[in-house]
Amino acid sequence: MTVSGVSLPSAQLIQALIDQRSELDDLSRQLSTGQKVTTYAGISSQAQLLVGLNSQLNTIAGLQSNNDIVNSRLSIAQSALTQFDSVTQTVQQSAMQSNYTPGPNGQTVDQTFAGQQLDQLLNLLNTQADNRFVFSGSAVDQQSVASSSLILNGTATQAGLKQIISERNQADLGANGLGRLVIPGTSTSSAHIIGIGATLKPDAPAVVSGTANIQNLTSGGGAIVINGDSINIPAGSNATAIVNTINLQSGTTNVTASINATNQLVLTSGNANTAVDTTGTTLGLAGELGLTPGITQPMNLLQQGLSGQSLTITVTGNPPLTLNFGAGAGQISTLAGLKTALAGLTGGTATVDTSDGNISIAAAANNTTSNITVAGTPGTASLFGIQVASASPTANTRVSLSEDVAGSVFGFKLGSVSSTLTNATATGPTGSPASISIDLATNPNPGDALTLAFKLPDGTTSNLTLTATTSSPPATGQFTIGATPAATAANLQAALTTGVTTLAATDLTAASAVEAAHNFFDVDVGQPPQRVAGPPFTTATALVAGGTAANTVTWYTGGLGTGAANARSSVTSRVDGALTVSYGIQANEQALRSVIENVAVFAATSFQVGNSNSGAAYTALSKRVGLALIPQSTSGNQTTVNIETELANAQTSIKTATTQQQQTQNTLQDFVQSITGVSNEEVAAKITTLQTQLQASLQVTAMLTKLSITNYLAPA
Repeated sequence: MTVSGVSLPSAQLIQALIDQRSELDDLSRQLSTGQKVTTYAGISSQAQLLVGLNSQLNTIAGLQSNNDIVNSRLSIAQSALTQFDSVTQTVQQSAMQSNYTPGPNGQTVDQTFAGQQLDQLLNLLNTQADNRFVFSGSAVDQQSVASSSLILNGTATQAGLKQIISERNQADLGANGLGRLVIPGTSTSSAHIIGIGATLKPDAPAVVSGTANIQNLTSGGGAIVINGDSINIPAGSNATAIVNTINLQSGTTNVTASINATNQLVLTSGNANTAVDTTGTTLGLAGELGLTPGITQPMNLLQQGLSGQSLTITVTGNPPLTLNFGAGAGQISTLAGLKTALAGLTGGTATVDTSDGNISIAAAANNTTSNITVAGTPGTASLFGIQVASASPTANTRVSLSEDVAGSVFGFKLGSVSSTLTNATATGPTGSPASISIDLATNPNPGDALTLAFKLPDGTTSNLTLTATTSSPPATGQFTIGATPAATAANLQAALTTGVTTLAATDLTAASAVEAAHNFFDVDVGQPPQRVAGPPFTTATALVAGGTAANTVTWYTGGLGTGAANARSSVTSRVDGALTVSYGIQANEQALRSVIENVAVFAATSFQVGNSNSGAAYTALSKRVGLALIPQSTSGNQTTVNIETELANAQTSIKTATTQQQQTQNTLQDFVQSITGVSNEEVAAKITTLQTQLQASLQVTAMLTKLSITNYLAPA
C-alpha cells in the first residue's frame, strides 16, 4: 500500500493560515483608521479621482489656515483702533475743557497729559500681530512710527516738531509781529462826496384798490378797461373769475389783479414806470368792484418833478457821466435806473440810496490826486443830497493795511472789510499784494464800527472789530473820535495796529502751530515734510519740500506703498479661489495722522509765562485741537470709523469664504470617504467571522500536528 506525504497539504494549510492572519490584520487596520486602503494601488480604478479630491482638500485647508491668521491680524488691528479712539476721545475732552494755568515750563497739566497720551497712541500704532507691524502698510517688518521724544524734539541734526513750529511761527508773525501785514501811517484819501438830506420817495408801482367787498359777488357783467385794453367780464362771474380774466391780459396791460385781505379787488402795475388807467370801464361793473375810473400814477423820479433835469459827474482826467431824467430812450425815470446808470462812472464809484435818493461819489481808492465835480440843472444835485459842487482829496484821512508780499503763504491774508462808519468808504481787498483802505470823509458817530476779516494759515478766519467811541483812552477794540477826521484816522490807525498785533500773538500763533504740525506730519509718496524756506524765517515767502531724513525727523517709518489713500491695497490675501481681501493699514492715513498731529501740537507748544497774550493764544490752540479731534466724516474726511468699517468688511468676506469652504470641505470629505472609507459594522462582522475561521483552522492544524502513521496502523 502506498501512503501519500503530508508536506504539501501542510504547506497549503500554513499559507492559508498566514493569509487569514494577514486579512485579519488588514481588517483591524480598517477598523482603527476607517480607511479601506493605505495606498492608491488598492483602488487603482479611482486613484486619479482621489488624488484630485485630496488636492482640493489640501488647498482648502491651506486657505482656512491662512484665513485664520489674517482674521487674527484684523482682530488685533480692530482692538488697537478701538483703544486709539478711546485715547483720542480722552485728549479731546481734556483739550476742550482746558484752562490756561501754566507750570514753570509754560505748559498746562492738560498738555503734559497730552504728551503721555501721545506715547500711548504711538505705541498702539506700533502694534504687532505674528511679528508683523500692523500699521506699516506693506513694510510689515518695519516699525510703524518713531518715538514721541524723537518726533517732538528731533536730534542734533534732525528737526523735530518743536523746531518746525518755531520756524513757522517766525514766518507767520514776521519781524514786527503784525502777521506779515503792513500798516502805514495815515495818508491822503481820494476825493469823496457824501449825499445827505435827500428826501426822495422810493420807487413804487401804481396801485388801485376797489372799495367793495366782492367775496360773494355775482357780477352783472361788463367791460373793465385797463391801460386802453377792454377786458370783457361775463355776467355771473365771481371774484376769482374776474381776477383770472384780468390776469389773462397782464402781458398786454402790464397790470395784475389780486384780492386783498378785506376781499377787495387790487390792481397793481408791473413797475414804477407803468400807470393804472381804468378810464372807460363800464359804470355798472365799476360800481360792483368799487372802482372810480381814472388814472393812478406810480411813484418814480418823474412824478417827483425831475423830468427834463440833468446831472453831470466828473472825476478829473476821466470822461464825465451825464444823467438825463425823463421817459425817453436813454433817460432815467426811477431810482433803480439811476443806480444802474451811476455804475458807469469812470475813475471812481457812485451809488444811490434807493430808499431816499442820497448819492455818494468817490474817486478810485488808488487815485489821491483827482477832484470830483458835480454840475447840471440848478437845484438837481441838492435833490440827491449833494451839497457841494466839487470835492478834493483830503490829507491824513486814509487808514490802510496790506499784505507784505504778493504770493506769500505766511501770515494773515486779507479776507474782507465791512463798515458802518458814517460817511466812510472802505475798499478792498484789492491789488497785489492785497490791500484795504478806509477813507474818513467825516467823523463817525459813537458806536459805528469797522470789521476786518483775516484768513489764517490753518484755513480758519478771525475777525477784528473796532468801534468808534468818545472815550479817551478807548477800551480794547475801540478807537477815539478825534476833533477832525484826520485826528480820528490817526486814532483808528493806532487801534488797528494794536488789534492786529494782539490777533497775531493769539489766533495767528495758534493757527501757525497747527499748520506747522500739518507741514511736519502730512507725509506720503513724493510728499516729504515741508519746511520754511529760510533762514531768515521772518521774511520767508514759501514752503519747500526740504524735509529729508538728514535734516528732519520722519515720524512715519512704515511703507508708503502707492500712498496713504490706497493703504488698504498695500497688504492683500487670497481667502478663496477667486476672492482676495485688502487689509493693509498705514499710520499716515488721514484719520490716524490727524489725531497724532493734533495731540502732538498740543503737547509740543509752550507759552511764555507772564505774557498777557498767552492765555488767549492757549485757548485758541486748545479749542482748535479739541474740535479737530472730533470725527468729521460728514465733511469728506477719513475717520477711524471708516478704517474700522473697511476692516470689518474684510473680516465679513473672510467669514463668508470660510463658511463656503467648510461646506465644500464637508462635501469633498464625504466623497473621499465613499471611496476610501469603510463601514465599521461590516468590518467588525468580517473580523468576527475571520477570527472564527482562523480559530477553527488553528484547532484543525493543531490536531493534525498530533497525527502519526501509527494512528492508522492496526495493532500487531
